[in-house]
Amino acid sequence: MKRHRDETVAFSAVFGLPAEVGMYVAAQALSLGLSTAYQRARRGEFPCPLRKVGRRYVVRLTDLMRALGIQDVRVHYDDFEAGARIARGPADGRY
Repeated sequence: MKRHRDETVAFSAVFGLPAEVGMYVAAQALSLGLSTAYQRARRGEFPCPLRKVGRRYVVRLTDLMRALGIQDVRVHYDDFEAGARIARGPADGRY
């Protein structure tokens, strides 16, 4: 499939990260104990927005990354492909 030159994808999608994570993963990422994370969630003091799915809390990955100060930048496919070529190394001594 031929991609258009300015087509972009989120950095998190390039590495196949999930769109949402559970409370356990979010708590670990934020350096919180699980009990503390649930207490903060119940009090409305969790560092990023939460959503309830049944009895579980889930956090959008973009919100978690923002809370951690990580920007989920848009990556151009051309840049991603160029980076992959560089990572593979020169096949004939050139990039």
